[in-house]
Amino acid sequence: MKCVKLKDVFTIRKTVDPNLKVDKVLDAGIRNLLNERLQEYGGNAQKAFSNLEENPIWLNKEARIAVKRVVIEENVPAVAIRNKRDHAGNVMKDADGNSLPADYVNLRNNHHIAIYRDAEGNLQENVVSFFEAMDRVSNGLKPVDKDYRKTEGWKFLFSMKINEMFVFPNPKTGFDPAEIDLTDQKNYDRISPNLYRVQKLSKKDYYFRHHLETSIEDTKELQGITWKRIKSLDNLKGAVKVRINHIGEIVAVGEYD
Repeated sequence: MKCVKLKDVFTIRKTVDPNLKVDKVLDAGIRNLLNERLQEYGGNAQKAFSNLEENPIWLNKEARIAVKRVVIEENVPAVAIRNKRDHAGNVMKDADGNSLPADYVNLRNNHHIAIYRDAEGNLQENVVSFFEAMDRVSNGLKPVDKDYRKTEGWKFLFSMKINEMFVFPNPKTGFDPAEIDLTDQKNYDRISPNLYRVQKLSKKDYYFRHHLETSIEDTKELQGITWKRIKSLDNLKGAVKVRINHIGEIVAVGEYD
């Protein structure tokens, strides 16, 4: 007799880069292609998986289909935020009468970090997980709590999410985003060197990447030019959140819903 026990498997899509764990790639064919590329470069992932635009990993060379992103298995602490429902809106159940979960949320990831000014004028943060944000939305609230600790004198300033854009002041050049019209295209040449996107966030540790930068390498010599790492809330002072449309125009300044 053979007993089979099913388990939940969570997957995510990841870009092929030197940090990719090839053994976690679910598709066996693609995993073999990646291992062949690694062997070609003596197991050096930095050389094997860099510059893939000029040196692609072909899934089908004749059709010009290259491997750029892969699905990997990820061990994450996840919970379901709702149950599956049929077309009539009824909760679906398994053979044992248990509700079928749906829409899992990765508790490990943060949805956003909200920045406030407290009653003493100091900047403060509130790290909000995906679960907390989805719980607020499920209860009819906005994911960003602009009234957080308001009764204690805290004032909401802005939130930060992955890929959102910020214009930073530059003391070396005297650039201050508060002193110019950020939506005026005539100022774009001054704005561009100081425009960064949020790359990753954790408690009091924020990474920003210059909006024209395609590499994700944290080259020490280029810190402050192609990337920023902010570990002090004071270094966020003067930064202005902006919204960029699909053709690169700044269409909104400040917090937006």
